[in-house]
Amino acid sequence: MKTSLIKFLSVAACFASLFFFITASASATPPAPKIPDWFESQAGFDNALEFGAIANVSCELKSLLFNITGRVECVLNDAAKPLAPLAPVNFTLKKGESASFKFPLHFDKETHSRPLVVKIFFDFPKKEMLAYVSAMNIDGEEKNALLEKIKSASDLYEITHSLDFIVTKNESFSRLDCGVYDNYLKNGFLIKSFDFKNMELPAVLSEIKRYEEFIATVRKTPELKTYLATGMDLVSSEDKYLNYLYAAAYNYYISGDYGRAGFFFDALLDKAVREAQNVDTAEIFVNASVNKAVMLYEQGKKKEFMELAEKLMEFCIKRSDPRLRYIYYNIANYHRLASDVRAAETNYRKALALKPAFTACSNEIKKMEEKNSNDK
Repeated sequence: MKTSLIKFLSVAACFASLFFFITASASATPPAPKIPDWFESQAGFDNALEFGAIANVSCELKSLLFNITGRVECVLNDAAKPLAPLAPVNFTLKKGESASFKFPLHFDKETHSRPLVVKIFFDFPKKEMLAYVSAMNIDGEEKNALLEKIKSASDLYEITHSLDFIVTKNESFSRLDCGVYDNYLKNGFLIKSFDFKNMELPAVLSEIKRYEEFIATVRKTPELKTYLATGMDLVSSEDKYLNYLYAAAYNYYISGDYGRAGFFFDALLDKAVREAQNVDTAEIFVNASVNKAVMLYEQGKKKEFMELAEKLMEFCIKRSDPRLRYIYYNIANYHRLASDVRAAETNYRKALALKPAFTACSNEIKKMEEKNSNDK
């Protein structure tokens, strides 16, 4: 009976899928005709952003089909100051020509997610575009639709490039996918702050308990254990559980309860991360391990700090993880506090090699060089 029911449901699902496919195809709307690409443009920062330094915003243009004219403008917020008045730059490009326009800016304020905007205004080459499309070998109906679209187009064509970035006194970013470690401690160490949707600690602990009871129940039943291994709909729950553990560990750590923090760091790093089946645990492993290592140092467990830091270094090197710079930075601080200037500078420079705009490192090197000069 059960086998027959399963077969019936499978067949019904197939017919439902086929019916959906047929009805969806019949009601599909053809895509709107696309005007041929007649230029290429891009905008970005020429060099790494750094607090108090100068960087260029660059705009690249290339004419692909016709001679084109227009202007380029850079629109600022108060996060950067121009070195000269930001007048629009007019351009004229012949077919196939390229041009680059630069706007030198001084980044003298800390800022987070307040984009700069590069705007490009073109005199739309309507006459040339109509002639080009008329000569194209495409379906007559599509060609007519495209010609009508060109005729109704505005004479002024505008495209906008929004450049988001972060500038801080310690580290700046023009690639926001590289992660931001934002909690620099008084002793120089760097940890990753954590805020789980502004939940209070009792609610976090309650969620941890609820998930662990659920997992314990599932793993007692062979059928459910197999289901768990398929990763069907448990991914989000498993990911939340890891983050709840991290949130508890971080909350206890910053409140100074190192005993409870250590318990949750260990529960996360020595058990939950190893047992996770459906989510990538690399990011949370590195972030939580960095915090645990700094906590160990603060507890006077300097040997344990270095063992964990070296383990993290090897892990990040193997994975080409960009957060390797933070490991080098913390190791450098360890040596700086131990008055091992050479080892400290070596590791600061390793971090700088990975991120030239890692201002915290260059500042420490500058302090050490000044001290060395004064001592002489």
